[in-house]
Amino acid sequence: MKIEDIQYLHLAYSLAEKAQGLTLPNPLVGALVVKEGKIVGHGYHQGPGLPHAEIVALQMAGQQAAGATLYVTLEPCVHWGKTPPCVETIVKTPLARIVISAYDPNPLVYRKGVKYLRQHGFQLDIGCLKEKNTQLNRAYYKFMSTRLPFVCLKVAASLDGKIATNTYSSQWISSRLSRDYSQLLRGEFQAIMVGIQTIIYDNPLLTVRHPQWPDKKIARVILDSHLRFPPEAKMLTTLDQGPIIIFTTTHAPSSHRKLLEEKGLQIVSFQPDSKGKVPIKATLEWLGRNQMASLLVEGGGELISSFLEEKLADKLILFLAPLLIGGKTAPSFFPREGVTTIQEALRLKSISTFRLGNDTIIEGYF
Repeated sequence: MKIEDIQYLHLAYSLAEKAQGLTLPNPLVGALVVKEGKIVGHGYHQGPGLPHAEIVALQMAGQQAAGATLYVTLEPCVHWGKTPPCVETIVKTPLARIVISAYDPNPLVYRKGVKYLRQHGFQLDIGCLKEKNTQLNRAYYKFMSTRLPFVCLKVAASLDGKIATNTYSSQWISSRLSRDYSQLLRGEFQAIMVGIQTIIYDNPLLTVRHPQWPDKKIARVILDSHLRFPPEAKMLTTLDQGPIIIFTTTHAPSSHRKLLEEKGLQIVSFQPDSKGKVPIKATLEWLGRNQMASLLVEGGGELISSFLEEKLADKLILFLAPLLIGGKTAPSFFPREGVTTIQEALRLKSISTFRLGNDTIIEGYF
């Protein structure tokens, strides 16, 4: 592998990152066509149904692609989806060489794209910066291996771990800068989830309101075991900004269900779990079957606790505000019984921290 290969792949990854939040359940992919030290074509996948990165780059390069090197961050596809197989276009181009950063974890593609290109006589190099691909496409890799969405828990808490006062007042624990960042973060996900208590107490819109995402739609997912969703909730005025899906149990009143469905909400019922609640794992499985590969969980404390206890979360983003709220009855973000020994405690890895105003943000993976 040449030093310039690494440099060009870094550039291709920079292109791929431009579509953050727009491609799922497809991966983020970037591509370059380089000839005699000059970039003659570049592109990135911008969303489902749109051309893949390598096709965009080759189209831009045109006849200059002859004798050039194609750099692509992910193995080209070999199957029909919403677009034709990329390998069929690639083999029609007299490229001198192809550099691929990582294999595609999709079982329909894994190693098949590389095999097809080699069978057609192309010189291939694969594996450079593959760790970068795993990091960039965490949600895609998780979805392809489990058919479950990548779950990120987002919590705003005081220094003593409270997410509201004992009267459930929570606006605002975090700073304006942190709230702006939260809006930016929402845009990276396909769906956002809260429990019914958050709807009742905060009456949120749960939309994406950030200039980075002017037209971003996001699915709003509410867990509501007894179907208490208020028919006058503010979010009902925002159905054009993403569907609202309520997960409830078979014990929910059918009359209220019909009323909410008439207002445009989708209601999904499950048999209640042993605690009479909506089963979290079944909810994630339903989302996966419906091609939702990423989920941002914003609370409240009982919902966050369920994900932590059942070990169904992949990432935590904790906004720590320099406040002390106190109060035995004030809710925290992990209020259940907890573990009995320190050895049993949930531990984060790959941790990063940064500041937004006076708030400290901690990000880590489980």
